[in-house]
Amino acid sequence: MLIRFSFKNFKSFKNENCLDMEATSLKEHEYNVCKINNAEYLKVSAIYGANASGKTNVLQAFEYMKRRVLVTDDSKTNSSIDSENIYSFMINEEPISLEVEILAKNKKIYKYGFDILKNKIISEWLYYKNINKFYTIFNREEGEVIAKIDKKENKFNITENTLFLNAYTKLNANNEDFTNVFNWFVNSSYLDLGNPQFEDIITNRISSKILIDENYKKELLKFIKTFESGIEGIKTTPDSIEAVKNNNDIIKIELIHKGENNTLKALPLDMESNGTRKMFHLFDFFMEALKNGMVLFIDELDAKLHPLLTRYIINLFHNSETNVGNGQLIYSTHDTVNLNRDTFRRDEIWFAEKDKNGVSEIYALSDYILDDDKKVRNDATYNKDYLTGRYGAIPVLDEFKVVNEE
Repeated sequence: MLIRFSFKNFKSFKNENCLDMEATSLKEHEYNVCKINNAEYLKVSAIYGANASGKTNVLQAFEYMKRRVLVTDDSKTNSSIDSENIYSFMINEEPISLEVEILAKNKKIYKYGFDILKNKIISEWLYYKNINKFYTIFNREEGEVIAKIDKKENKFNITENTLFLNAYTKLNANNEDFTNVFNWFVNSSYLDLGNPQFEDIITNRISSKILIDENYKKELLKFIKTFESGIEGIKTTPDSIEAVKNNNDIIKIELIHKGENNTLKALPLDMESNGTRKMFHLFDFFMEALKNGMVLFIDELDAKLHPLLTRYIINLFHNSETNVGNGQLIYSTHDTVNLNRDTFRRDEIWFAEKDKNGVSEIYALSDYILDDDKKVRNDATYNKDYLTGRYGAIPVLDEFKVVNEE
């Protein structure tokens, strides 16, 4: 579970910003939070803002951190990690700083982060929390690491562009602290649904579970039927793993529809609506998060989805009966239909805004101070007030005229 994500000097975010998933003391929608070890955490956060305000950069900052943790330097050589425009404020020669505070599977709270400049790790750290105080597991300055392992202080030297968390986890897979933090990154996901190429990858991804696990297939059908009531079944061709291997690993999916006079007709998945196909392919990610307590970052969740379908997804995470693992959904959106007090707590609503110097910041609705020096009340009309500019984070549109040249 993510508690906090802090980032600095990444793309349009010059100053340190923090996405805080620890619930505030607000007494509203108490079922929207999960309670663990006498603390309360949010299960959903929605990030609003104008185009190019920095919404996507928040999610990409986490994706960049995840990839740096999971990918070793050797295998990274031919990747696109370092070719990305991640140093928008490179002129200041300050490193990117990234840090997460997490609740791991072993119920321990960790704080892990690193500073990186031009692919060189400047510093790196890992702490664990015990009775409201953090204790050092390791600290790194440049290439020297001082780590407390098995109650003994150890010194390690490491190459400048490799993270110690990655290196030591592979060296000693039995270390609980390192493994739990590393696996937390492994199990978190980022989906860029605003990227057509990424969407193509997702839509071509068919889980083999649909062939070998009848319960999985039943759950998938039940999920689809909640928003597409005319679907009666799912047909796969071929219908076994062995047959698929003999068919160049290609699985043809058809959804069985009920038509007039109760006749059944199979329709190829690629002929279904964009929304139905999108939900079909997101099913695995939702189930992993809901059942196993994963963190799911999604850019442009609402693209090609009806607002009621977006609300349905949000409710899956809010509802403790469906979100049995306390999974978290963090997403960017322009969907103002669901920007209301019936759907969200005020601390679940975030805004991204970019100033005249091109510097972005994020802030929660629960922290926003209005012109009268008061905070936003829970009986406010969030969507209406947002669209009229009361909370900022909206586009400023200049008048555009078409000149008819004679």
